[in-house]
Amino acid sequence: MSESIDLRQFRYFLAVSEELNFGRAAARLHISQPPLSRQIQQLEALLGVELFLRTRSGVTLTEAGVAFLPEVRRTLAQAEKAIMVAKAARGVVKGEFVVGYTTVFDRSVIPDVFESLNERFPNRRIVTKGKHSIRLVRDIKNGTMDAAFIGLHTEAKGLKVETLFEDPVIIALSANHPLARKRRIGFDDLRGESLFRFERRLNPGFYDHCQLFFEQIDFKPNTIPEPDDHHILLGLIAEGQGIALIPSSLQKVKRQGVVFRRLQEDAKNLSSGIAVAYSPNNSSEILAQFLELARAKIR
Repeated sequence: MSESIDLRQFRYFLAVSEELNFGRAAARLHISQPPLSRQIQQLEALLGVELFLRTRSGVTLTEAGVAFLPEVRRTLAQAEKAIMVAKAARGVVKGEFVVGYTTVFDRSVIPDVFESLNERFPNRRIVTKGKHSIRLVRDIKNGTMDAAFIGLHTEAKGLKVETLFEDPVIIALSANHPLARKRRIGFDDLRGESLFRFERRLNPGFYDHCQLFFEQIDFKPNTIPEPDDHHILLGLIAEGQGIALIPSSLQKVKRQGVVFRRLQEDAKNLSSGIAVAYSPNNSSEILAQFLELARAKIR
């Protein structure tokens, strides 16, 4: 059965998973929406499972879709590597330009510069990789990545870092939680609540930024481990297993049973956002145009 599945369907599934909207995914893929919907339906039929829940308010991944997503990403990455090796062997591609993006934010907020780069440099392979910000910084420093969209407050000594935009921090909680009735939530409301939080080693800079704010307001959170994938995180929140502080852009990742609430004004110093990082010693001919495109997308 799986022999009938092609990489195009994997790419279509990935686009819908990241956009959580068939219209936006179709535009990103440069196709109309009906064939995209047909291909996803065919993929679901071949797999024998539903990958998406379709509602009037948008699209969400099913449990099967959440499990399928990381495998699709790995499969497409390996396919890209195979294509790159073959093209390099016959001299079609002169080299690659590698751009990273933080997986903490929804992919839709990352400046979409890749189509323009491909058009300007048709003989160069533009590769994208999603990781935690601290790993992106490490890859730039060791020369395996040219530039990356990282989260603000990430420690990046030795690199050039340009802030692109700031993204307010909000609260994600179960729709059944008593605090869901409030329009704004303060940290006094959160005392004693179970708060999902990532490990410090994954992003010491942002972790310390939050910790300093917590200490200033004498807030001692009851923390529980935060999963790497935000789809899984929202699923746990929907089940009532905890709440989370997230970038406001993640509201686009709709999940049944999860609501989002703004923090009270006294939390305005708790910020997140996106910056672009690169080495000042990078001599790639593509870097300058990449930066120009990234800046222009934010204006």
